[in-house]
Amino acid sequence: MPSNTQVSIVPPTMRAWVRSRRGPANTTLKLVSDHPTPAIPAASSSDVLIRVSHVSLQFSTEMTMKILPSLPFNSPWVPEIELSGEVVAAGDDAPAEMRNAGSHVVAFESVPSAILMGRGVLAEYVRIPACQVAHIDAGVDMASASGISGSGSVALRMIRTAGVREGHSVLVNGASGSVGSLLVQLCKLRGAKVVGIASGGNESLVRDLGVDEFIDYRRHDNLPAYLAHQYGDRPFDFLLDCVGTQALFVNSPAYLEVDGAVINIGVFEGVFASARNALFNKWLPTWLGGVPRRYIIFSTPPACDDVIYLARLVEEGQLRIPVDSVFNMEDAVGAYERIATKRARGKVVVKIHGG
Repeated sequence: MPSNTQVSIVPPTMRAWVRSRRGPANTTLKLVSDHPTPAIPAASSSDVLIRVSHVSLQFSTEMTMKILPSLPFNSPWVPEIELSGEVVAAGDDAPAEMRNAGSHVVAFESVPSAILMGRGVLAEYVRIPACQVAHIDAGVDMASASGISGSGSVALRMIRTAGVREGHSVLVNGASGSVGSLLVQLCKLRGAKVVGIASGGNESLVRDLGVDEFIDYRRHDNLPAYLAHQYGDRPFDFLLDCVGTQALFVNSPAYLEVDGAVINIGVFEGVFASARNALFNKWLPTWLGGVPRRYIIFSTPPACDDVIYLARLVEEGQLRIPVDSVFNMEDAVGAYERIATKRARGKVVVKIHGG
């Protein structure tokens, strides 16, 4: 038993959402009460056992459930990768701040473990390596904190890949979403001018995040034409697309600098359409009709250093994680239905424990 942690009583089984076959959340996910609770870390371990407070859901989870087959090594399959919670116990090789029972933390499961092996975090307890856990002040709202790891790491990777800095002009498509809302804030922290695209109903949220200009895409039947007219003489340095709107890239030479780039992480037009578009956008030469602008798309697994940095920004009040809605654990399927509307304003969160 870890020597530096006062271990609370942990039940042998716990509640967890599991998927037993391929398909959408509303037909394949089941809340079970007899899922084995992870073992308390041994003294020689660096693992941390966490009592989960909140889990932030990913838009891509349901697509994964529909595509990934159920195999002996990943069944039962527990979804999701990012959470907030309290330390229950930790091995002696974990950092000192993670060996105190009750300490508040944010954490993430690795993508191979969560996606391929099905060892996700939509459960009452999780055991995670300390290198995937970051301390968070107790005063930070745990529902909001649960969204730091995934969406935060994606947003940070996008602006670092672009090299956003003071003086740049950036267009954020999907500025009210879980990643877009953080992009707006992180770009502003770097001194960039930010124009945000979202629906008119989300204008107050996006303006409150700090955008310099707001565009309601619903007011423009031809959004690329509007952008060309409005910004053709003051083109953007980067277009950060959290939706995956192909027309914005195809027409980008009219409003994007010659050495600018479109960085896309959105798949709202569908997985297969997005994969096809990405292939052509990146590799089709201009002499065959390719768009003469850089197109960047990448996978964005969380990284602990990024999570620690983002957690400090949250603690200092320089970054906030907007929360669209919080669902009780019993209603996780309703949370997935909310995400499926594609209208969530920030993170959709499932409360496991706590207030």
